[in-house]
Amino acid sequence: MSSPDIQIEVFGKTDVGLIREHNEDNLLVADLGGALKESDLDAPAKLNLGDHGALFLVCDGMGGAAAGEVASQMAVDVIFDVLAATDPLPREGFARALRHAVETANDRIFQQSRDNQNERGMGTTCTAAALIDDTLIVAQIGDSRCYVLRNGQLGQVTKDQSLAWQLIEAGAMTPEDAKAFEHANIILQALGVQDRVDVVLSQVQLRRGDIMVLCSDGLHGPVVDQEIQEVLIGEPDLKKAGEGLLQKALERDGPDNITVVLARFDGTGLSDPTPDDSVGFLAYDPGPDPVSESGTASVSASSSGRVRTSGATVIAAAMVETTEETATAPRSNGKRGKNHEDGTNANRALESVPAGVESKPKWSDWSGLTRLADWLERFGRRTSSDKEVGLYTPTRNGRSVMALFFIALLTVAAGGILVLKCERDPIVRSDGQTP
Repeated sequence: MSSPDIQIEVFGKTDVGLIREHNEDNLLVADLGGALKESDLDAPAKLNLGDHGALFLVCDGMGGAAAGEVASQMAVDVIFDVLAATDPLPREGFARALRHAVETANDRIFQQSRDNQNERGMGTTCTAAALIDDTLIVAQIGDSRCYVLRNGQLGQVTKDQSLAWQLIEAGAMTPEDAKAFEHANIILQALGVQDRVDVVLSQVQLRRGDIMVLCSDGLHGPVVDQEIQEVLIGEPDLKKAGEGLLQKALERDGPDNITVVLARFDGTGLSDPTPDDSVGFLAYDPGPDPVSESGTASVSASSSGRVRTSGATVIAAAMVETTEETATAPRSNGKRGKNHEDGTNANRALESVPAGVESKPKWSDWSGLTRLADWLERFGRRTSSDKEVGLYTPTRNGRSVMALFFIALLTVAAGGILVLKCERDPIVRSDGQTP
């Protein structure tokens, strides 16, 4: 197997930002054949695509103390090691290997989190772009992003696995609204948080002159897509463009760690873009893993059909009391964890509403109010980087999403007033004086 004639110029850099005490982001640019492996470049590097392929990674860690940095570094190391140890493969096999590498990273981080008290609850996002021929394969977990600039237009080729993105796709929120969304920090998946992840693969057939951008939310949060596009168009030098993007995020107070990887693709192995060539998210399914020699299918987690609890379009739908019909029906329990401020992890039962049955709040029941408040408090897995991992099943009804969401918030607010009143009343009764 010989790779097409594709030349790659790549630059990557990370910055702690202006708020965080340490950097929990990690990046990697690598020739899987061993010619290049860098995590922070002083200048752009050039390589020819080899038979083993190339890998570009951005991971945004989360967790107490320095655990987020541990998780993101583990993800980078494991994914590289798994792919570098793989023999040259055609595209579908290469994509399955990439998926398997991400799943292996999840297994290792999850196990270390369980085995080490100081690293309990750690996790990381992961956006990995890999190339074996003229088609870029992108594996996504969390909300770090991959873009491609073509014909002067920037296209996002990943979908954020976040609550805000789900609401945008449901039509309940605009991208502009999402920037100020109170729960914009809630993501639906992260490596190491659960024992299984659903790796989302997408693909981009590259054209000569395409520029790929990988970045953490420390960049795409404060810097909008239009600004990223303008920097890339206005500055052909990849180092200056990358540093310019970092500087823009710092000018917006640098609220998070900032990481960017830029790669420009060229060579006779790529076709020239046509005037109407556009770029966007295009799902890619390389099929299940091949059957092993024992005759059992080694199917990866993303294609095995397992039921997971890693979606979260609706907060309120998971929090509300059910109707009398569902209240008498048995409920299934699954476990999830919640990070406390000290980084420890406590599993709690998740009560799920049976599929296909409508649910609604019980406004007359005080226990319903307290339960709503509890669900809202327990919704995500809060971390030291203020990122949360929500673990609820998605729904597609955009209007009901926002309606239930705001109902829940109003209900919790009302519940808080009642809680304060209940706390004050015993004082009045005990001494007969108004506090």
